[in-house]
Amino acid sequence: MRHPHSRTRGPRRRPRAGTALAGAALALAALALAGCSGSGHATSLPDYKIPAEKAREGEAVPEGRTGKSADMRFTVVGFRESMTDVMGTHAAMNAKGAFTRVRLLAVNTGRDIQVFDTWKQRLVTTDGRTYSPDVNATMIKRQPERISVGASMRVEFDLWFDVPRGAKTKAVRLYGSPPVGATSDPAPAEIRLP
Repeated sequence: MRHPHSRTRGPRRRPRAGTALAGAALALAALALAGCSGSGHATSLPDYKIPAEKAREGEAVPEGRTGKSADMRFTVVGFRESMTDVMGTHAAMNAKGAFTRVRLLAVNTGRDIQVFDTWKQRLVTTDGRTYSPDVNATMIKRQPERISVGASMRVEFDLWFDVPRGAKTKAVRLYGSPPVGATSDPAPAEIRLP
């Protein structure tokens, strides 16, 4: 005989509609957050709209001249050779041979700081010789010797070279800084000019 207060097992109860809706809302919120996590599944991101600059007198504006060394991506945006002198705010100087100026855009594509060292860069002429940047022209034109380029940062500046008169430029050889933990310098980016 059954006790009057005992419970009998019957069919299971269904969860209330409010509980089911709350669960569905949580699942949708989780999916929405996953979509915002930067997973890289976006089909097409917009380009930055950077104001254009006019080329300087006698400067060529090459297209598609890009290379990468370690986490630094370089683009040559301007180029001029066979200049006989340089003039700055406080000084002027004649070239020993002829000045070549390379306008660079450098972008750090990594997550750590890259140090761009002007004195490591080289200009390559058609006879295979290489030239270091010219110290005096760099100082007169107030261009950087070393730049700390932060993660996702971009900088634009000139490299100045003094090469023998009549020498023709073949390429510019550009070095980024070694990534964290590296034991040697990275391979350079060699960008063909003009």
